Amino acid sequence: MGCENQKSYGVKPLRVSDPATGVSVITPAHNAVTHLRETVASVAAQALPVLEHIVVDDGSTDGTLALLEQLQEEHPHLEVVRQRNRGAGAARNTGIEAARGRYIAFLDSDDVWLPGKLASQVGFMGQSGAVFTYGDYVEAEYGTGRELKRHSPPATLEYGDLLNSCPIGCLTAAYDQHALGKLYMPLARRGQDWALWLKITRDGTVAQKYPGCEAVYHRVSASLSSSKLRKCMDMYQIYRRHESLPPLRALWHLGRFSLSVLRK
Repeated sequence: MGCENQKSYGVKPLRVSDPATGVSVITPAHNAVTHLRETVASVAAQALPVLEHIVVDDGSTDGTLALLEQLQEEHPHLEVVRQRNRGAGAARNTGIEAARGRYIAFLDSDDVWLPGKLASQVGFMGQSGAVFTYGDYVEAEYGTGRELKRHSPPATLEYGDLLNSCPIGCLTAAYDQHALGKLYMPLARRGQDWALWLKITRDGTVAQKYPGCEAVYHRVSASLSSSKLRKCMDMYQIYRRHESLPPLRALWHLGRFSLSVLRK
C-alpha cells in the first residue's frame, strides 16, 4: 500500500478502562453497511488499544445498525449511538460529546488504519507534548485498493497555513481534549473538519505531524466534494461566518486555497 512507518514511538499499553490516558475514536456512519466492518476491524487491530470506538449511526436506512449491533458482540470497546440524519459533522459532534478519552481521533466509515497508527500518534503526542496532530496517508481506490496517491503534509501547520490550504486528512487527526477541552466541528455542509482545525489553531496552537504513514483514505465516487463550485461556496461561508473574515480577504484566501488544490 506504500505506507511504510518511518519511526515508531514506544508506548506502554493503555488500560482500556482509563479515560485519563485512553483514545476515543469517532466514526460517523450513514448507510455504511458495505464497508463499515473493515473500518471497525482496523480500529480493533490497533497495537495501542482504544478506550472506545464510538460509531454514530446518522439515520441509516440500510443494515448499518444491525451490523453495528453484531459487531458490538465481537468488540467490547465499540459504542453505538443513533441519531436522525443530520450529516457527518453533526454525527462527529455527537461522538465528541460522548467521548471519555484523553485523545479524540477521527476515522470515517469507509477508511482504515494500519495497526501502528495510534501507537505512533499517541506516543509522539506523549513525548513531544503536542496537543493536535496529523499524519501522512495513502489515498486508494475503494473496492480495488489500488494506490492512487500518497499525501505527505508539512511537519508543522499554523493557523495562517490552514487559511490557505488544508493538507490534514481527517482520518489522521487527533487532539488532546484534556489540554484543549471538547472542541466541536462547525455545522457547515462541507469542510467541517477543516473548520475545526482552524478553530484549534486560531489561538496559536501549532499542529504537528506524527511519524509514519499509517492510514488509508478510500476514494468513493459518490461524494459531497464532487461539486467544486458548491465546495468553493461552502468554504467561502466558513471564512465569513466562522473565521469572521471581511469579504475581500475571504475571497483572497479562497483563491490561494484553490491554487493549492490545483497544485496537488
